Amino acid sequence: LGSLLTLRTPRVLELRPRLGSIGAALKRLYCADVYGMPLFEGQQFLIREIYGIPVEHMVDYDDFTIPYAGDFDLVIANHMFTHAVRPRAFLSAVRERLRPGGHLYLYNEPDERSYLENGKSIFRSLNPFHLQAFDLASLVRALRATGFDVTYVRREGKSFMALAARSEADPEWSPMS
Repeated sequence: LGSLLTLRTPRVLELRPRLGSIGAALKRLYCADVYGMPLFEGQQFLIREIYGIPVEHMVDYDDFTIPYAGDFDLVIANHMFTHAVRPRAFLSAVRERLRPGGHLYLYNEPDERSYLENGKSIFRSLNPFHLQAFDLASLVRALRATGFDVTYVRREGKSFMALAARSEADPEWSPMS
């Protein structure tokens, strides 16, 4: 992130942090004001106690909201989009809470090639908790359709990472035929 963005005391929200290490690194290296929304109480406890990051709120995939006050410069989302019950609502909620020029960083989003081409079981890939998978074009289209300009996207193993800027223009995208 530090090589792709100019980070000067950014306000950061980390969604679904495992143990808060990305937020803690941004806090240490860029004096970031970091908040977190973990999945589990154990993660909540560790992130708060080890790094001092506020983690009062937990992720709700079904009715995703960002309950912290104020806007963010950067939202980091670990394996969130695949779990979103309402993907458009999830991306729209994130976009609404980004400052102009703010960014969304998605990582660990599954690449559908793992089961379409590489022989992984589709039942293991699209388990009851993985509600969508992507190819490169569909991930970029989903981000553009909800008001993001994709600035960086790459496959990493069996998943994608993408950095997208909040677009100030109305979403422009071409629906699938």
